[in-house]
Amino acid sequence: MVNSNYYAMDLLYVLPTHIQAARAGNTVHAILLYRRKLDREEIKPIRLLGSTIPLCSAQWERMFNTSRIPGEETDDLP
Repeated sequence: MVNSNYYAMDLLYVLPTHIQAARAGNTVHAILLYRRKLDREEIKPIRLLGSTIPLCSAQWERMFNTSRIPGEETDDLP
């Protein structure tokens, strides 16, 4: 994902480390756990502060298994 900050992911499942390969492995592991929850539809809809109306979750289907093909004017999503 473009413009994503994975710095805070060190604290999700393990203690932070200075070993770059371990940090990358922890990040990939956390992302795959999240993907499994998405595939199993275990993620609850996000709601606005104090709201009973959920936000649309349609964009999550493109988070994984999507690639952008660069174009001269615009990119294409196959």
